[in-house]
Amino acid sequence: MSRRTDRVSNLIRNILGPILLGKMSDPRFDPVATSITRVEVPEDLMTAKVYISVAGDQKNQNKTIMALRHAAGYLQEQMAKQIRLRRTPRLDFQIDQKLKKITETLNLLTEVTEELRERQQDTEPFQSSKTTNQ
Repeated sequence: MSRRTDRVSNLIRNILGPILLGKMSDPRFDPVATSITRVEVPEDLMTAKVYISVAGDQKNQNKTIMALRHAAGYLQEQMAKQIRLRRTPRLDFQIDQKLKKITETLNLLTEVTEELRERQQDTEPFQSSKTTNQ
């Protein structure tokens, strides 16, 4: 990504956040459980992939993404009032799987670390008894 696309991505993220908190009235959307994790904009600035994280189960995530996709035109219009670009990028909402994968990886690492500690504790009494018997 170029510096320009980075700036536009951050701008979109900063503008959409308050709009989602204050101006969305869809009952399928819970602003407290939803956060924008990142925004990706291509060089032509015609579209913006908005990645979101939704607290809750898969059903809650699906309801939220459907509500956001349904309101994309309205959100784009609200964003156009605050952004100074030739064309306002078309919003494409996606569930951020990267965050989920990172969490799963961290959980796996924690499990492996605990298992290694347990194995180490199980072998320590044998080692200490060998040294005392010699």
